[in-house]
Amino acid sequence: MAELGFQVVSSPWTNQELLELGLASCVDCACLPLKAYVGHVQFLVQQGLSLLFVPQVVSLFPKEWTCSVLLGLPDLVKQYVPPSVRLLTPVLDARRGIHQLTLQYLHFGLQWARPSPVLRAWRKAVRAQRTWERAYQAVSSPGRFRLLLLGPRYLTDDPYLNGNLREKLRDLGAEVLCPADFSDATTAAACSLLRKRPYWTCTRRSLGALAHAVPQLDGVVTISPFGCGAEAMQGVLITSLTGTRIPHLELHVDEHTSPVGLFTRLEAFCDLLERKRSG
Repeated sequence: MAELGFQVVSSPWTNQELLELGLASCVDCACLPLKAYVGHVQFLVQQGLSLLFVPQVVSLFPKEWTCSVLLGLPDLVKQYVPPSVRLLTPVLDARRGIHQLTLQYLHFGLQWARPSPVLRAWRKAVRAQRTWERAYQAVSSPGRFRLLLLGPRYLTDDPYLNGNLREKLRDLGAEVLCPADFSDATTAAACSLLRKRPYWTCTRRSLGALAHAVPQLDGVVTISPFGCGAEAMQGVLITSLTGTRIPHLELHVDEHTSPVGLFTRLEAFCDLLERKRSG
């Protein structure tokens, strides 16, 4: 966005202040990530910003969808900001092919700049994304046992919303893998083992990572927003893939989740895995 001439202002990492802003605005039935997102929006509005980037992410992979919250995110956010705040809402839809994402980004950029800086901005963004993904995959370190952490990335990658889950698992001796450690090509191919390929991208990535890595795993931990239908169905599919071979801990979080209670469950689960390995 900066390459296109915008002065970019980002909200800070999720914290209690931002979550409280979202809780005060959102309806009770909204999931925790949406409440946090609205909190970030409200924070930026309070800083005096009048132009917010809220893309409508329809699809990131051919023949797949994102969750219903992301599909309707611009319309949801519009209900929580004053009329003076304008939203930039480009549609990102790869259902007809990954190349469509590139075309949609370029179409958006050409509204604000000439072709040359738009192409330069796109290439720079692609390089930055690839660098970030490689750095993300390099974070994993060996442990006494290996876990696969499944869930939407807006939970698995947000240490405040997940109670610093990944770091706690590492402290307990686990090597933690995530679906982001595997390419889309790998997880899509692994999903061919299922009777029907999931049409939610997050679920396909999670189940594909599980099907691909299951011989190397000691356990599976899933984290999902309380009340999320897609993630609830994923739990059933995980059981159908692994049966009773691999221990599986399901965590459902909302604004009432206690980090202390979360750690107690993780500690008990990791203790079970170590006992299982030692026979």
